[in-house]
Amino acid sequence: MTHSTTNRRGFLQLALSAAAASAGNIGLDGLLRTAAAQGNAPLTETTIRDGLTLVEGAGGNVVLLQSASAAAMVDSGAPERAADVAASVRKRLGDLPLAALFNTHWHPAHSGGNDTFAPVAAKVVAHENTRLWMSTEYYVDWEDRTYSPRAAAALPTATFYTSDPQPLTLTVGDEHIEYGHLREAHTDGDIYVFFRERNVLVAGGTLAAGAYPILDYATGGWIDPLIEANKRLLDLSDASTLIVPDTGPAQPREHLVAQHEMLMVMRERIAGLMRKGNSIAEMLGAEITADFDAAWGDNRERFVANIYHGLWWAGRLDGSL
Repeated sequence: MTHSTTNRRGFLQLALSAAAASAGNIGLDGLLRTAAAQGNAPLTETTIRDGLTLVEGAGGNVVLLQSASAAAMVDSGAPERAADVAASVRKRLGDLPLAALFNTHWHPAHSGGNDTFAPVAAKVVAHENTRLWMSTEYYVDWEDRTYSPRAAAALPTATFYTSDPQPLTLTVGDEHIEYGHLREAHTDGDIYVFFRERNVLVAGGTLAAGAYPILDYATGGWIDPLIEANKRLLDLSDASTLIVPDTGPAQPREHLVAQHEMLMVMRERIAGLMRKGNSIAEMLGAEITADFDAAWGDNRERFVANIYHGLWWAGRLDGSL
């Protein structure tokens, strides 16, 4: 079904039937049983600003745009929450055609619902690296997990390689949406999505709330480009911008400032100890994150380890380290 033929009945039927195909074709009943078995709480829906809804609890954050004549989504949540997200979309978007689904990166918590929503979206927008990761089998060592290729119907259909020097734009109804690549930050395929008229910036995995950010060095993320990505988001935003993180509520710009500063401090500390030959265990034993733990959560072991391995992976063990 195409954008031009997606009416209310067709959209809802396709969304629900596609939800049945999510999470490895376990079926809609299977989706619901999986959610119940995992004790999944109901999704939380919050109006960020007029016409923009944040759906929390779907794995990663999902943002819905309801414009005058069309709709858009940013990320699709985890596969096991596809039925719940479909219900939220049904309630919020009604008979609006889904003009675009953006994937901020490949992680299943953010792209797992593509099996449900890609078939009813006019286009699925992502960086080319996101499509490549989603279409191949690969092993992520820090998770000790092998990812299988996604179904062809779930893959992005409108990819790009670069957004320099100007951001890319897509018009959805009366809304002009800006988006661009944040290279090798959380992954090597991160993008931001900026609803400029509403001054809401969706940062995907490049901004965390209530936890340290994850740097997925196995698929191209490491700390120097994450710092650069945060600086780019700061340059795009102003004092009244609301920024949607990986998970959790929309944040004021000050939260992004705080993460940027924390990352710069931690980069210098970890690099300095690496020069001295310190191991990850020794860094953690020295409590190098102690002054940030209260604000950034309890995943410090993973945070430090991934920065350490990412610096090795990037070949930065030279004078610039």
